[in-house]
Amino acid sequence: MRMNRDIDQLISALQSTYPAIAVEQLRVRHPGADDDGVWFFTHPSGRGEVQVESSTGQAPFIVESDCEPPATVGSPGEAVALVAARLGLSTGTA
Repeated sequence: MRMNRDIDQLISALQSTYPAIAVEQLRVRHPGADDDGVWFFTHPSGRGEVQVESSTGQAPFIVESDCEPPATVGSPGEAVALVAARLGLSTGTA
């Protein structure tokens, strides 16, 4: 995994804190032509799914979920906190 993009830092931080978190990148029909800059996060103890979007893999990110309106965050750290909050995870939930 390349660790130079902000999305890679976000994924790594979430997986370190919440080992059961699952992440899947959008699979597109035409790689390279279609924008695959969307990642989906779920957790067995979480509620629903959270989507993080960035066409470049760099911040800012748009964070979306079914429960709350989209929000734009400017750093991987902010995204970690928002994804965890929208999944309903706390520091003790790993």
